[in-house]
Amino acid sequence: MNKPFDLRTRPAPETIDSIDSGKLLQRVSENRQPLVIKNFASHWPMVKQAQESTKDVAKHLSTFQTGKNLKLVRLPSETSGRMFYRDDLRGMNFDVSAQPIQQCIDKMLDEQDTARYCVQCVDVKTAFPTLEKYFDNPLLPNISPFIWIGNGIRVAAHFDEADNIAVVAAGNRRFTLFPPEQIHNLYIGPLDYTPAGQAISLVDMHQPDLVKHPKYEEAFNHALSVELEPGDAIFIPTPWWHHVESLSTFNVLVNYWWSNNQTTSQLPFPMLMHGLQALKNMHPQEKHAWQHMIKHYLLEEFGDPAEHIPEQAKGIMGQPNAKISQMIHQWLASQIK
Repeated sequence: MNKPFDLRTRPAPETIDSIDSGKLLQRVSENRQPLVIKNFASHWPMVKQAQESTKDVAKHLSTFQTGKNLKLVRLPSETSGRMFYRDDLRGMNFDVSAQPIQQCIDKMLDEQDTARYCVQCVDVKTAFPTLEKYFDNPLLPNISPFIWIGNGIRVAAHFDEADNIAVVAAGNRRFTLFPPEQIHNLYIGPLDYTPAGQAISLVDMHQPDLVKHPKYEEAFNHALSVELEPGDAIFIPTPWWHHVESLSTFNVLVNYWWSNNQTTSQLPFPMLMHGLQALKNMHPQEKHAWQHMIKHYLLEEFGDPAEHIPEQAKGIMGQPNAKISQMIHQWLASQIK
């Protein structure tokens, strides 16, 4: 019989109650640890409304919509709101259809319907353009937000390629976070076929099966977990793994992604995918040799690999800029066929 793994027993990330925009952004960028910011958005009109009635939030949200179709996820009642694979990992336990925003919200509010619904990762500027100004973020004033709306849904532990500030606008949510070094204890599923774009942990964190996933106990021991209320925010540094659970019958989350990388071609996940193709089937001795290359050039475990090269001759090993980024992108495109 499995030992209980109650996420509520895990310690919370560091929590602060006030912010200084400039200092906080520098802090989270350098510290690379999750951070809860209480009452970050307590002034948002939606948050104030949510503290009175989440149903009113849903109705109010309808007044901002443009009539565009969104991808509505439907999870049958037997899934208990857990977005996941089918048992054979060849399909999903949910279906997706294009529906007008109003119909999506109506489905979420229908108490007679035992299924659970959500729309995920919707660009506010596109679907709710007149609403964006009410989601002000002093930390990231030039970053456009995304919105997540739905019933009680569980999203398996996954990582984002960019840093993330997630703000609970309506309902309550629990975030459970795992340090990047716990990846080997989380039993990550397929990289190229996923429920929502990012690889996920195959562990059911409500009922972990330690026969199938015995190393999860170690990941659990390193986890942080916190329940957030409307107005609270959490900073999730990339690539921390995070399991997100909507705890109310109707929930709204607003999030902001940003990255210090200049272009999408600099994001590290494509490098990982190509690395699998290039290195996975190498002879063990050759693979071992390339480990030293990676440690030297990418991880810089032995210091700056270009320290002995004059600045003007460092090329792609010098300080990154738009010109070098474009040059690398073009070179990669010419090599990968």
